[in-house]
Amino acid sequence: MKRLHSKNDGFFSFSIYIILIYLISLYYQYYNEMMITLDIRMNFIEIYQQKISGLVKEE
Repeated sequence: MKRLHSKNDGFFSFSIYIILIYLISLYYQYYNEMMITLDIRMNFIEIYQQKISGLVKEE
């Protein structure tokens, strides 16, 4: 069985490489945004806990 060689093999592999890099960068961008959002929420929760404990201690 003869293997057929395409003239576009290099272009195809390069395109797949670029698409994979793009998808990985999208994943890391989404991941970083989610981690920043989670960090901000945790900071707000800590602030509210400190305020509530301050109010409880004053009474």
